[in-house]
Amino acid sequence: MKRTIRFLSVILAMLLVFPFSMQAKAEKTTGIVRVLLTKLKTTDQLKISLDGSYTLGDIAFQRGSSLTVVSDGKALYVYYEGMSLKMGKEMALIRHAVEEGLENGLRFNGAYELHPGDLKLSVAGGGIRAVLYAPVEEYLLGVVPYEMNDSFPLEALKAQAVAARTYALKRTGADRDYDVEDNTNDQAYYGVKAEHKNAARAVRETAGQCGFYKGSMADCYYSASNGGQTELPSHVWGKTNPGYLQMNDDPYDLQNPESAVKRASLPKTLKTNDDLGALKTPILSALSELLESKGYDGDMAQIRVVGIQGAETALPMYQDAPSKIMTLLRLFLTVEARQLIPEDFSDEVEYSIFSVIHDDAPLPTPSPSPASAAGEQWSAPKTLPEAVLVTLDIFPLVEQRLNLSINGGSNELITVRETSSAFVLESRRYGHGVGLSQRGAQYMAGLYRWTYDRILQFYYPGMKLETIAYTFSMPQKLDSRFLATPGPAATPTPRPTVMPVLATPGPREYKVRVTNIGVNSYLNLRAQPNTQAEVLRQLYYGQELIVTEETEDWLTVHTDDLSGYVMKEFVQKIP
Repeated sequence: MKRTIRFLSVILAMLLVFPFSMQAKAEKTTGIVRVLLTKLKTTDQLKISLDGSYTLGDIAFQRGSSLTVVSDGKALYVYYEGMSLKMGKEMALIRHAVEEGLENGLRFNGAYELHPGDLKLSVAGGGIRAVLYAPVEEYLLGVVPYEMNDSFPLEALKAQAVAARTYALKRTGADRDYDVEDNTNDQAYYGVKAEHKNAARAVRETAGQCGFYKGSMADCYYSASNGGQTELPSHVWGKTNPGYLQMNDDPYDLQNPESAVKRASLPKTLKTNDDLGALKTPILSALSELLESKGYDGDMAQIRVVGIQGAETALPMYQDAPSKIMTLLRLFLTVEARQLIPEDFSDEVEYSIFSVIHDDAPLPTPSPSPASAAGEQWSAPKTLPEAVLVTLDIFPLVEQRLNLSINGGSNELITVRETSSAFVLESRRYGHGVGLSQRGAQYMAGLYRWTYDRILQFYYPGMKLETIAYTFSMPQKLDSRFLATPGPAATPTPRPTVMPVLATPGPREYKVRVTNIGVNSYLNLRAQPNTQAEVLRQLYYGQELIVTEETEDWLTVHTDDLSGYVMKEFVQKIP
């Protein structure tokens, strides 16, 4: 009977709290973003560390409490300190205010990243569906350093913060149970790491700033690299092109050596047809049809490409704008072939040859050489006096055969650059190319010292920055009486102590400390420098180690009694 009363009180308290903290439609002015957590890959179980102040109905949990939520396909069950609660089809963990400077969020399945906000869990597809209700300024702490690296110039990070904030708030209030996903369907969200100090500063110094155009919040799309030209929404998604999203050249993205680029070379001089590489078959197939129609031997075995005189791209994919996405590759080839000697032989022969081969057209099957026919004679192979033009479809034929695809689609900007010995095809653009280029912003801020508002004006011309106020307020801080009365208090699990390191580092050795993990998390000491190697021991926060060797990603370390390998990113050198 007591368990039934407790169960009813939990449900009643949830009904009282839930409508105020977790609205079905979040108002744009609240500043709350509902994030669908897809990266958790939750099936039927989720482990949650409450590294903050949280309540579940009328139960208040002590900081550091651990919950396990299980779904049987019909209902959710919460297991905590020997107690189990059946929560029905959904449940909500509500966050309360804490003293300034303390962590206040959730960690999932033992991971290091903190997720600030309320959490709604529900039964979906037999598993658990997780939606985080995060204040946008805290949400951005888990977005900005992953969309841009924390080492980017501060002004670039500020531009990213404004774009990401505007993008998220533009989508709040969607007619579903979430506003954005935590992946590239919207923008990457991984949770908060304390070491991302530059990104945190960028968010803090642009707090509340969003982009507006003609009185409405803008769609601040962005991508990693536009390849030297911004793209239009109409070309990517078939959407209307607002005035602040235009197709313009971006020399800053193009200049940045870290912008995505793939290259393939075609030599000017060829020893054999094999030097054509992956384009050998389509080029010879085009030449076979061309030459045969002009009285030459169409047998591909008898055709030889001696050299490439010129190469260029042609025919823009879009005619409604000055698009640099070209669809055709034009090759001017020096060709050797045998010519049919007719009975009424004439020295005047037509040599202008043009052809287009499309990727969806079947390749011609070479027919037996007409030299086998009675009475036909072939001249010795000779070089045609004029270059032969062969035109190939870039998408998908050339792009796929030369491994020039970056996005797996057909939106790369492919150009040709001539060197002394070859024609180099270069493919650029990583992402859709609409709006802000992260690599362009990096170069603007780093090399040219642009401020974030100037960067935003370049990528969103006509957009204005306005600072908005949020109406959301967190539930009040829980007092000790509330923490003590509802039910069994969490018993903190004793954290394993660190191993002493009394040895002194050698002449070329130095000490590090495990710091870049959660206080309650651990770092694996492995037998070999790879993530699949045997785990020798779990090292906890604060553990000191002596480093004997280092590579790009791994350190060879030892304590007083054991040695192994740890990943470099999770430790800090001790001065």
